[in-house]
Amino acid sequence: MFGEKKKPDILNGKIIPTLFLLGWPIMVESVLQTAYSLTDTFWLGNMGGVEGREALAATQISWPLIWLMVSVGTGFGIAAIALVSQHTGAEKYGEVNKDAGQLMLFFLVFSTTIAIVGYIISPILINSVIVDNPEVARQGIIFIRTTFLSQPFMFVFMGYAFLLRAWGDTVTPMIITGVAVGLNIILDPMFIYGWGPFPQWGIFGAAFATLITRGIAAVIALHLLFSGKVDIQLKLKNMKPDFKRLKKFLKIGAPASIGNSGTAFGFVILTFVIARVANSEASLAAYNAGDKILGLMFIFMGGLAVAMTTMVGQNLGAGNKERSSEIVKKGILALSGIMTIFTLVLFLFRKEFIIIFNQDPDVIKIGTEFLLIFSLSMPFFGIFRATNAVFEGSGHTKYQMILNLVRLWGLRVPLTWVFALIIGLQSTGVWIGMALSNVIAAVVGLIVLGSGVWKEKVIEKT
Repeated sequence: MFGEKKKPDILNGKIIPTLFLLGWPIMVESVLQTAYSLTDTFWLGNMGGVEGREALAATQISWPLIWLMVSVGTGFGIAAIALVSQHTGAEKYGEVNKDAGQLMLFFLVFSTTIAIVGYIISPILINSVIVDNPEVARQGIIFIRTTFLSQPFMFVFMGYAFLLRAWGDTVTPMIITGVAVGLNIILDPMFIYGWGPFPQWGIFGAAFATLITRGIAAVIALHLLFSGKVDIQLKLKNMKPDFKRLKKFLKIGAPASIGNSGTAFGFVILTFVIARVANSEASLAAYNAGDKILGLMFIFMGGLAVAMTTMVGQNLGAGNKERSSEIVKKGILALSGIMTIFTLVLFLFRKEFIIIFNQDPDVIKIGTEFLLIFSLSMPFFGIFRATNAVFEGSGHTKYQMILNLVRLWGLRVPLTWVFALIIGLQSTGVWIGMALSNVIAAVVGLIVLGSGVWKEKVIEKT
């Protein structure tokens, strides 16, 4: 099995090559996941006229609510990574299967609850956001209700991906995601425009295509887990509630969920600040364009960070504290090094990047300034992301929670507010505040990391 081949590299092989070996499929998978929303945006936007604009607006107001739900669930996936990777390193494969069963049980209960509650309260959520355009609100309700119904499928596959990554298999989830995205690209125009035997469903067609393809991915994932065709084998008996194990999931996962959802909401407040600076329309457009560029670059960093999480977890589980420390040092250098390279790229081509998304002179000027100032902090953000990866792999997620909340709520939100609106630097002050929050958070992260609190594993002592 692929995961079996990776374990010797994780525990004994060269650290930097193994980071990239584990990380590149995660990078590709992240790009493929982005293709889900891009496909919807492309086909809905090409409906043209008022109908196309209203459909795009409806999807835009729906995604922050969905992202918030996913952020909460992701925290418990991080708990699974910590437990599964450490049990794998300790060669306690029976415990790995039990961890898998409890994660799937939790995700099924959580996502089903979210699906039912979300479906019922969707009209309230959407109408509280959109009050001046009944048609956008109507389409938003259709889209978000259908998307909520697909949550159990999404969480089943998400759980599968977390489990396989913790084991050391990052390729299989990437392949399944590729199949699902490819099918979504085919089904989207058929359901939206009514090609072939299908009726013209519009925005419902986009959401239904996602539901179908996520369902197929979930079925494939469950088949592989229950059939034993991947290294982790799921059995129904492992899905019987184990309250002691679920309590451990909650202890590790709850802080990560709070940190992730707090970060998600922090970006909503950041948008609120940008909307209040002078020339706010151009500033928001510039931020939107620059953020798309940064998001693509962060995919590379994210892949290495997840690989680092797996390596730290497995080596702690195996009792290799010295190697774990070496992984931390080289991982920090790798992530900050990648971000340094991207800093140089942004510095040289910052104007050209903004022009790709917008040709307005004000947007180009403000966006170019945004990328220039923010790029200087990117190596520090690489350090910060690496510290998060260490705490995720070790299972000490309360430190990850504290660091994430400090970066967004203790630093970024107040700094951007002070520099932009109180001192009066406007959009320039927002970019300065964002950059400073990365620098200070990286220093704080290194201090906490240096205390060594992450070196104690969270699984039972052998």
